[in-house]
Amino acid sequence: MKPKLALLLILVATAIVARAEQVRVNIFSQSKIKTLVFSTEEGKYSLSADTRVLQRLKKNSIIYFTVVGKKISVWDQDEHLGIFEELYLSASGRKSIFKAEPAVPAQKARTYDGSLKVTVANGCLKLINYVGVNDYLAGVVESESGIKAPYEYYKTQAIISRTYLYEMIGREGKDKYLLVDNVNHQVYLNRSYRNSLIRQAVNQTTDLIIVDSTRRPINAVFHSNSGGQTANSEDVWLSALPYLRSVVDSFSLKQRQSVWHDTVSVNRWVNYLIANGINATNARTFPSRLNYDGAKRSKYYYYGNDSIMTRKIREDFKFRSAWFSIKAEGNVLKFTGYGYGHGVGLSQEGAMEMARRKLSYLDIIHFYYKDVEIVNLRELKD
Repeated sequence: MKPKLALLLILVATAIVARAEQVRVNIFSQSKIKTLVFSTEEGKYSLSADTRVLQRLKKNSIIYFTVVGKKISVWDQDEHLGIFEELYLSASGRKSIFKAEPAVPAQKARTYDGSLKVTVANGCLKLINYVGVNDYLAGVVESESGIKAPYEYYKTQAIISRTYLYEMIGREGKDKYLLVDNVNHQVYLNRSYRNSLIRQAVNQTTDLIIVDSTRRPINAVFHSNSGGQTANSEDVWLSALPYLRSVVDSFSLKQRQSVWHDTVSVNRWVNYLIANGINATNARTFPSRLNYDGAKRSKYYYYGNDSIMTRKIREDFKFRSAWFSIKAEGNVLKFTGYGYGHGVGLSQEGAMEMARRKLSYLDIIHFYYKDVEIVNLRELKD
């Protein structure tokens, strides 16, 4: 999950939000879909356009949507239903499940709870899933965590994902916010169905969120693995937030994503340093001068008296993290890196290890977020 810079800049203005019953998520948000096949898996749906009901859909009904200019051409299995600007597939009943399968270009089908709104944006279909909070969170927890994590970790992920959701609603407004289904917000690739413990964990923690000392929802950022030490928020973004402090994190060591390796030629690295205002020409002759000991996380990479932000290096070289050491071997630099992701907030692999060691979700949350409380939304005033 990757927060936007503006989020950190205006976090202090976050308002406590009303408890939402449904959320809006742009699914297939990174896809340029021209044709979509919609089918009902469970429950009943109504297909509406321009406030008019076109069809009542039962289980296994199929509808086809195709972009035509700025509008959508709609077919069922027998006939053309018309061309419209907006369409709604409204769920009726508590258990309504649909399948969405992009046909042009072809992609793997996904299933979701709730309803669907279909419009056109930039010449492609825009799909908005209207879904209950706990159904959405179950999908997020499964997408973010997989199906083999400890139960106590699922409760942890449910709480931080709910906190992230309500912080965003409070910041952008209940009528204006729109989530996307990727790491720019939270990964949401399907309804949860492969491990019943996930929904159980979400339901058991219903309405629980994390708040700071002012009783506002925190920016509950997380990443895959800290490499053994998390980062301060200001080391990655601009704002120093009191609950996003660097902690030594032994739980993330010896996990799948705790160490990475990469190589860069001496010539490419020297050219990169020079392009960023660092005089490293002599290192072409003496590559050992490029050796770098990243004993702990740092906001900057230093060469002599000059420096570059490690975040920039990570982005420019597509490294897994901004924490690394360098060792010259001939004309090649061997990078050994630590962790995966931005490093701020909760380390998912570290939190899973804590859960395996029988630590509770309270222990996990208070380890990674400092001076916070876990409260019920109903305790907070709008």
